[in-house]
Amino acid sequence: MTATPEGPPKLGTTLFSLTLEMRRPDYSLERMIRRVAELDLGPGLEIVGFQSIRDWPRLSDRFVADFRALLDECELVPTAMSMNLDLALRRDRRLTEEEALSYLEAQMEAAHALGFAIGKSAILSTRSFVEGLARIAERLEMRFGVEVHSPESVDSPHVLELRELFEAVDCPLLGFVPDFSASMRSIPPMLVEAHRASGMPPALIELVSEVWESDSSMPEKFARFAEESERLGATPGERGKLNMVLTMHGRMDPRRWEELLPRVVHVHGKFYGIDERGEEPSIDYPTIVDVLVRGGYSGFISSEWEGHAYTDAVSGWEMCRLHHDLLQRLIVEAQERLVRAR
Repeated sequence: MTATPEGPPKLGTTLFSLTLEMRRPDYSLERMIRRVAELDLGPGLEIVGFQSIRDWPRLSDRFVADFRALLDECELVPTAMSMNLDLALRRDRRLTEEEALSYLEAQMEAAHALGFAIGKSAILSTRSFVEGLARIAERLEMRFGVEVHSPESVDSPHVLELRELFEAVDCPLLGFVPDFSASMRSIPPMLVEAHRASGMPPALIELVSEVWESDSSMPEKFARFAEESERLGATPGERGKLNMVLTMHGRMDPRRWEELLPRVVHVHGKFYGIDERGEEPSIDYPTIVDVLVRGGYSGFISSEWEGHAYTDAVSGWEMCRLHHDLLQRLIVEAQERLVRAR
């Protein structure tokens, strides 16, 4: 494969990375957006609708006008709007397929009003649902992506079903959002240190690390960890915390992202920490960026720091800045390799 004339991947940030910063008493969405621009963490801006916008997806005309003016002033590009498909919204039953489509359609319309070109959410893997989603995307002239996030991978049953459905429905606006959590090479050092600092028994940390590194299936890993951790005297709370290691950090070969590239509409640059060398120690970023550049991906990569799930010892702003530096360097290096190979 060779890169397209459209250029290399572009950078951006999802405000989800700043989840802890949003707890500050002086928080406001405008403040966050201006800070993204000040720190040069754009030009792309991704937002989680239900996290960042009160009354989402019901928007006033004033909010829409102010939001679009703010992004223009800050020279930021609205990239992807992260949405939710809450099938358990009602107490008495799950949403019907028609209700679920309407639920997503309202969010797509709100994202479109704000200027976003892409919506992303989980969806139902039925032909009728995908056809309905295609009609919504075509009407709004927006793309829509389903995130491929650990514990899923490019060949998980649900993802394989969607790959087949997207081809069958043949709507170029529908695709995937790779999340690098699915293709990690080690457990994040910052996560291990956070568990140690919290008093987690070392034997349990060693066990979950050993189980994670095994080549067994996810159900087998959960069963083994449950059995062996119980013998070590783990409490339900300790098992619950360490189960996240097995679910949130996948071991898929990062080169397999290449299979999805024709259908990739956006990318989540998941990361958990940047070391003193400026590298992400738990994710093979050089290989992933090389796959994207060689494959001609020219869309946005949103920096998505998720270390806030287990530590508040570092700044999300600082983490995103370091991540942008890493991506900028790796993209240049990948482009140079591509030129030499021609």
